[in-house]
Amino acid sequence: MSTQEQVVPILNIIGPVGIGKSTTAQAISEILEYDHTLPHSVVDLDYVRSAFPERSEDPFNMELGFRNLAAVWSNYRAVGSKCLIIPSVMENEEHLDKLRKAVPGADIFVVRLVAPLEVNHDRIRGREKTVNSLNWHLQRSTQLSRELAEKKLEHATVDTENKQPAEIAREIVSRWGIVEWYAQG
Repeated sequence: MSTQEQVVPILNIIGPVGIGKSTTAQAISEILEYDHTLPHSVVDLDYVRSAFPERSEDPFNMELGFRNLAAVWSNYRAVGSKCLIIPSVMENEEHLDKLRKAVPGADIFVVRLVAPLEVNHDRIRGREKTVNSLNWHLQRSTQLSRELAEKKLEHATVDTENKQPAEIAREIVSRWGIVEWYAQG
């Protein structure tokens, strides 16, 4: 097995709730599929950790998400995926370490999506269906925007204001360098 086969390039798209992580991941997937025929998988950790009720010691089900990711990645790898796109908030280095443990050989490139808070809040207002959900997401978005900016976990920051998902995706694919990496193998 070559060194490249042991490495698993992972694009982790982070940012506050409502910033467009999942939409951007899907746009990147389309570029990799249709423009480059690069075998890949998208695992939205929000979906694989979605369970109710949450445990008090793990209120966002992060541990469940990492366990599920390990199982899902094993299946994707078995059918030929070469890399992963993971839209999900990683709030600290510990979360990134758990991601590395869930995906042996992980080489993580973190991109943080940003937009002015009022732009992000307008997006949230357009998608949330209940007052309680809206209020929670607005508060969480504000908190995460501040915390992620302070922690600087990312390798690159991409401004999403006034950009379409395909434009954001092309910028990220270019900065990630996955097409060039894949061409070398």
